[in-house]
Amino acid sequence: MSDPALRRARVTAIVLAASMFMVGIDSTVLVTALPRMARDFGVAPTSLSTTITIYILVSAALLPVSSWIGQRLGSRRVFTVAMLGFTLSSVGCGLAGSLPMFLLMRVCQAAFGTLMVPVGNIVLLTITPKRYLVTAMAISSTPALLAPVIGPPLGGFITTYLDWPWVFFINLPIGAIGLVAAARFIPDIAATERTPFDWPGFGLTASFLCALIAGLDRVSHKGEGREIGVLLLIAAAILGTFALRHARSARHPIVPLTPLRYQSFFISTIGAGTLTRIAFMGLGFTLPLMFQIGFGLSPFHSGLLLLAQNAGDVVLKSIAPRTLRHFGFRKVLVSGSLMIAASILVCAMLTSRLPFPILFAIMFAVGMARSVHMTGMMALRFADMPHSEVGGATVLGNLVQSLTQAFAISGVAALLGLLSGGADVPTMAAFRITVLILACSAACATPLFLRLSKDAGAEVTGRVQRGLKEMREESEVV
Repeated sequence: MSDPALRRARVTAIVLAASMFMVGIDSTVLVTALPRMARDFGVAPTSLSTTITIYILVSAALLPVSSWIGQRLGSRRVFTVAMLGFTLSSVGCGLAGSLPMFLLMRVCQAAFGTLMVPVGNIVLLTITPKRYLVTAMAISSTPALLAPVIGPPLGGFITTYLDWPWVFFINLPIGAIGLVAAARFIPDIAATERTPFDWPGFGLTASFLCALIAGLDRVSHKGEGREIGVLLLIAAAILGTFALRHARSARHPIVPLTPLRYQSFFISTIGAGTLTRIAFMGLGFTLPLMFQIGFGLSPFHSGLLLLAQNAGDVVLKSIAPRTLRHFGFRKVLVSGSLMIAASILVCAMLTSRLPFPILFAIMFAVGMARSVHMTGMMALRFADMPHSEVGGATVLGNLVQSLTQAFAISGVAALLGLLSGGADVPTMAAFRITVLILACSAACATPLFLRLSKDAGAEVTGRVQRGLKEMREESEVV
């Protein structure tokens, strides 16, 4: 009979997977629909990066309170209400008849999605013993990996043969199934300590995040908004300084900094991990535009190429645990960052003259190049983290990831506009140079991953037990 702890972790991971799939499918189908949406709303395609960054902005502002709300109101209640709200706001996105109304619905999506996924992750990490962490995370993250595989071609097919609002209506059946499962299987995690809410920390942190992400978004677009963007970035620097000082001195900060003292968390989240994610997320925004605007492909065919990339990623996921166990985190992440940089470099050399099957095969290989590396970074974040600090580490890690995504998307939009001479439609040369810069970002992560200790994350990969066994065998021989 299987271990009850493992069985409970598996069930919770499956329910969490449904929510992650819904959020993931929503963001991936949106990217392939952006050019068609831009035409319907009468704006430039790069201007619609706002539809993504506004989601990130609201998510970043609310992330700090997700753990506290889950503790106070109960994890099951918060999770189910958030899933219901996300489903209904998705329908609202599809029904929106104007860009302002669409952005309002995206704000609602972000608010509910921000509560749904982090609270679910905290529940999973809290109830799962370390020895089962890789298994639970593999289950919960697999649908999130399938969503990018299914999303681009599905979004392209819907946008090409139906209309873009339908890319949001598909969340309705997924949300209905997830609600039933959440109400039955998500456990209520009782807080061991009811900490007071850090109002000053929340105000400073939320203001800093909003100013930073809005400033990045403004600076990425041409026109008078750039001056406002610069002012917002200056305000963000001031607010960020005060927020950091408060987090260091407060007894119960809304965003604890204590997880940063763990080397594995710091490098995979703040240091090398940020550079790798900038390359990964920036490429995810650039390629759909390059394929449709630069190559002249339809949204459907562009989605098929993204499917190939994500399918290559999924294909190698099954060997990630064994690879990490055999080589260790440091070797896998160092070699992986170089492979990602090389694969992005290949994307910069693609041309519309290549036959579509060749493009498909190349994108499949690009996805394979990043697969084990991205899995390793995700597992390393919590590999050496004690259960008592999982909640704070989850909040801090999600905040950094949201900021990284905002910086990558806004940076790419700004680069495309700058390199295209301010034209509404980016040039092919602008796409190539932008992709080359993203490849450099991935390559710069390599020396930072080299700073990892040889036994980083050994408890999760099983290398500790393997090392002890070898030591016993050697002592027996002696």
